[in-house]
Amino acid sequence: MDNRLHQEFMPEEVIEEVRSRTDIVEVISEYVSLQRKGKNYLGLCPFHGEKTPSFTVTPEKQMFYCFGCNVGGNVFSFLMKRENWTFVESVQSLAARYGVSLPEKELSPREREVNRRRRRFEEIHELATNYFHDLLIKAPEGEPGRLYFAKRGVDLETMKRFRLGYAPEGWNGLINYMQERGVQPHELAENGLALERGAQDKRGGFYDRFRNRVLFSILDRRNHTIGFGGRVLDDSLPKYLNSPESTFFNKGHHLYGMHRGHQGIRDKGFALLVEGYMDVIALQNASYPNAVASLGTALTRDQAKLLRRYTQHVVLLYDSDEAGIQATLRGGEILRDAGMRLDVATLTGAKDPDEFLKRYGVEDFQKALSQVLTYVEFKYRTIVKEAPPHNIQEKAELVVQLAPDILKVRSPIEREGYERFLSLELGLTLEAVQREIARLEQKKPKNVDLKEYSQQKQVSSGKNRDNIKDVIFCKGDTPPPSPTVYLGVYRAERMLLRLLIEDISNLPKIKEKLGESFWKVSDHQQIFDYLNQEGRLPAHSEETVQSRLASLLLEELDISQTERLLEDCIKGILSTQEEERVEDLQARMAALEKSGDMAGAMALLKEIGERLKRGE
Repeated sequence: MDNRLHQEFMPEEVIEEVRSRTDIVEVISEYVSLQRKGKNYLGLCPFHGEKTPSFTVTPEKQMFYCFGCNVGGNVFSFLMKRENWTFVESVQSLAARYGVSLPEKELSPREREVNRRRRRFEEIHELATNYFHDLLIKAPEGEPGRLYFAKRGVDLETMKRFRLGYAPEGWNGLINYMQERGVQPHELAENGLALERGAQDKRGGFYDRFRNRVLFSILDRRNHTIGFGGRVLDDSLPKYLNSPESTFFNKGHHLYGMHRGHQGIRDKGFALLVEGYMDVIALQNASYPNAVASLGTALTRDQAKLLRRYTQHVVLLYDSDEAGIQATLRGGEILRDAGMRLDVATLTGAKDPDEFLKRYGVEDFQKALSQVLTYVEFKYRTIVKEAPPHNIQEKAELVVQLAPDILKVRSPIEREGYERFLSLELGLTLEAVQREIARLEQKKPKNVDLKEYSQQKQVSSGKNRDNIKDVIFCKGDTPPPSPTVYLGVYRAERMLLRLLIEDISNLPKIKEKLGESFWKVSDHQQIFDYLNQEGRLPAHSEETVQSRLASLLLEELDISQTERLLEDCIKGILSTQEEERVEDLQARMAALEKSGDMAGAMALLKEIGERLKRGE
């Protein structure tokens, strides 16, 4: 899709027209089997595995929400998550489908040139893919490639599905083919498919980059070729030759097999990360569509970010040799730092997944996959195998070495499990291991970014907090201490937003009583800010905001007594604010007492008493 269209150049009224013309049930029905139930439609959620339908679509509000995995939003959100499209791409797709004309941004000369080059890049790579693929499938010159793939157990359907190809031995087969179709040699060189001969070579001109190699087309999510990986058929070097880095192709930003893998990862709930092209092909053919591989380089942070769009769980399955083990440790660190849950699978009796599947079959492979180690356990066993600790000091150093991995774990139960694991393995007390890791944790910089919400238990002393002991913890990437949102306040904020969405005329009263920045939950603040500025719901926002908005709209609430509900919510939030002020004064008073400033402490005590008296 043409990305000249940007949200800032797309009037809200145009976005609203696209949304109003769109039938959300019709669009989602192409992905989910929906059954009508009253005014809503129900189906199995496409974003997580479930047996009982909890995925709800409401035509009246043009929203969807899954009560199982808490994902929700509007039709744009659905397509963005399902197809991995940008907001612009989602709007463009629906506009084309429902006949809405979209404005285009006026491009600068430089932007026009970049767009021209991108389109030419895509056109050239599409022609090259067809050339290499047709040679492999049909031409006599493709026989060496066909023999190679036949020996590796790759059938015709697989060749087509992965758009595999073959580059013959000649020096100018691709160049001649392309010239017949209006593509000049210097364009092939600019796009990484040809090389220019050096000045010392009297022949001059250009020659094909890929020769006498089977070719693996690197496909993007639209199934378009963005590069090639070529493997030799003999012992010449380099064994693998990839397309060079360019403006439109960066190996560190892509994963092989992702054109099919992105959906497989969502369906399976985890990504199976391997090393080789053939490993991906063999695994995807063996009912593991979630298998993907890095492109002949060490795993990068950008590739980890790409995986995080689809899952929080990765199983690493690299080669079992020394190089593979080291690659697992390096890749594991990158995935760990990206906040992923990480396991490591090990295959015995074969050097890689492709060989293992051919030798032992799918059943044994599944058995190996069910016996994964966590990354911490794998790293521990690797270190101990290379250098077993012989004394207390070496055991202590081993704890220090593994502490950064354990400190990245969010779950306190999982973290204690690793601490117990080290305690038992090293013959140390649990308390000693925990103290050492806690000591190292104190040296870490604190991350105060607030992103996620989860319910936990904590005793509340506030009389105006509904006497509820539940607290909403706003969590970042590190363990507590974290800000808390009491459940009574959380519910009051949700109710206020719902009342505001139902009737925007409630806005002045809320602002008069509470102001504009009282919200404890950042998603609530974002929704309120948009309603305050635009007077309507946002068409596009962060995924968490859209999901929270959908849950608000689809929750069954009795909002018949609007005035009373509004007053109760405002009163509850004001009461909580007052209690927080009293708690702050009490903390300041204790600090003054400790410093010896009794006069200051008494003044604060008097103020506390007056506030408590007013609150009776």
